[in-house]
Amino acid sequence: MPKARNKEELDRATEHLKYEFTMLMAVAHAMASGMSTGGWLTNALLEAFVIHFRALVDFFYPPPQRKPDDVLATDFFVDPTEWERMRPPLTDELKRGRARAHKEVAHLTYARQDVTPESKPWPFVEIANQMHALMEAFNEGVKKNEQ
Repeated sequence: MPKARNKEELDRATEHLKYEFTMLMAVAHAMASGMSTGGWLTNALLEAFVIHFRALVDFFYPPPQRKPDDVLATDFFVDPTEWERMRPPLTDELKRGRARAHKEVAHLTYARQDVTPESKPWPFVEIANQMHALMEAFNEGVKKNEQ
């Protein structure tokens, strides 16, 4: 069972959560604006998006191999299963995004060789919208939990 965190630890973790979310949304907006038309800047923006996405998706839907110092959404609930009961289901798009983040960005893998030009684009706007909805559900759940 994970260690219960005190208010100070959760408040400090909240600052990092806000950073991850703000960066994910900012990069998604930058990419959607067309500010970069290809090349290394587009790749850098996409990689930044994917790294922040990966941190957030693992926060909301932790992988089975949780590390003791991982900050998770369940840490913010007196009953950790409360978030698991109330959170939206993990969508196929987020599942695919998580798998792609691991295989195409975060790790050097042979699976990268199988990525075709047609499968290379990321649905970053849709992913950002889904992460926004998750953040709203999380914030609402935390508020109810504090009452």
